[in-house]
Amino acid sequence: MNTAAPLAALAARLDPRHFARVHRSAIVNIRRVKAIHPWFNGHHVVTLDTGQQLRMSRYQNEAFLKLVSTRDTP
Repeated sequence: MNTAAPLAALAARLDPRHFARVHRSAIVNIRRVKAIHPWFNGHHVVTLDTGQQLRMSRYQNEAFLKLVSTRDTP
C-alpha cells in the first residue's frame, strides 16, 4: 500500500498555517512542537509537547523553516 498518496491528500486538506509535513510519513501540528534539535546529515528531531519524537527529513527544509519561524513569534 502506498501511504504517500493518502498522506498527501490529508496534507492538502489541512491548514498550512498550522500543519507541516516533517517526513514522508508524518505531518505535525506546529502548535504542538516543543523543540527542534539537529541530528546528523542534515536531519533534525522534532519533539512534540507529548514527548513524542519524530525525525524530520533533510528534504523537508521548507517545513523546518516554517517550524522555526513560528517558534520565534509570540
